[in-house]
Amino acid sequence: MMLAALTLAASIVVGTGRAEAGYSRGGAFTTPGYGARAWGMGGAATLTVEDEGAVFWNPAMMGRFQARNLVGASYVNLVAGATARQSQLAYGRTLEAGTPGEGRKPFARHAVGALYTNVHFDIQGDVGYDEHTFRLAYAFTPDPFISFGIAGDLLISRSDVPDFDALGSSVDFALRAELLDGLSLGLVARNAFSQYRFNYGDQIVREREFVLAVATDALPVVTAEGDIVWAHHDVARLTLGAETDYLFDRLALRAGLGLVRIGESRSVPYAGFGFRAGAVTLHYNANFDQETALSDTHRFSVSVRL
Repeated sequence: MMLAALTLAASIVVGTGRAEAGYSRGGAFTTPGYGARAWGMGGAATLTVEDEGAVFWNPAMMGRFQARNLVGASYVNLVAGATARQSQLAYGRTLEAGTPGEGRKPFARHAVGALYTNVHFDIQGDVGYDEHTFRLAYAFTPDPFISFGIAGDLLISRSDVPDFDALGSSVDFALRAELLDGLSLGLVARNAFSQYRFNYGDQIVREREFVLAVATDALPVVTAEGDIVWAHHDVARLTLGAETDYLFDRLALRAGLGLVRIGESRSVPYAGFGFRAGAVTLHYNANFDQETALSDTHRFSVSVRL
């Protein structure tokens, strides 16, 4: 019975990681990134997200923080018809503002961020599985044209199945560079160094991922981004995403299209919007995945500028 429960737990964790992350083959600690804003663009958020979501997607983008403090929360049920919740809390802070120069956006010379992610699965009866990820991130922006970022994760899993608990760590590196006016390049190395160990003895390294992104805000009203994700020794995912400015300073619209090339090749459309009221912004996103195990998912998040 214990072995059956352990196998079921492993299959749920692996299966959910494979399907929802899109470009992952699965495994523990492979659940999706933060926030409905980023996923409204299909995850093409390496150079677009300048709020607390940058703590996950590209720590170098914390240099583009537009407020002293940013706080956010996000929620999604990952698998329709099952209890597979992902809940996240994020925080970003500008430590020292830079001097932007005439006509340029303000930037944070030094910025820090933190992100907590909990993923909870109800497996069977009273058997549950939880993953906890604690992330700290730092960005240095010597001038408005370039930023460097680093982030470290503490990974903890807890389960009602004996010996299925795990502990580990991981490190990411990130870069943002403005090549031309309105054209930026981003590079993120996820899980550059990582390791976690289960109590039953297995020691595992997280799969390295490299994200190359190009974005432009030179188009009227719209910011667009394209991402290439390299993982498992191949191009694993291609994504195009876009969002509008906040129309009437209230409503932003978003859309994305992801081409998944690992496992079962498929395209996944995404859509979402953000509604701003003063310092508070509410975000919503829907993923229209044809993967039968997933169906559609709906994500909600809130961001507050302080």
